[in-house]
Amino acid sequence: MNKKAIIIGFLIGLITTFIGISIYTLIIGLNLGLSIQDITNKILSTSVLGKRASIGILLNLPVVYYFLNKKKEDTAKGVIIAIVLVALIFILNKF
Repeated sequence: MNKKAIIIGFLIGLITTFIGISIYTLIIGLNLGLSIQDITNKILSTSVLGKRASIGILLNLPVVYYFLNKKKEDTAKGVIIAIVLVALIFILNKF
């Protein structure tokens, strides 16, 4: 087990989730006619972050698939750990 690859996969998973949240919020904000400043405020807002994070996590699926096809299972494990950690944070945040 390569710990460095797992940490790299974990960081990639977190970054990909943030990118997914940002893209989703940007698309929805532009469709609603919001300004860029309002969209960035919504990205950083925590009121509906759990719903947006669940969609942002979907962007990690092709990343995991890519690492599994390249025979980098440890990096894929790191991405999956990031997915589980983000999901647990938002599940515990609901309570």
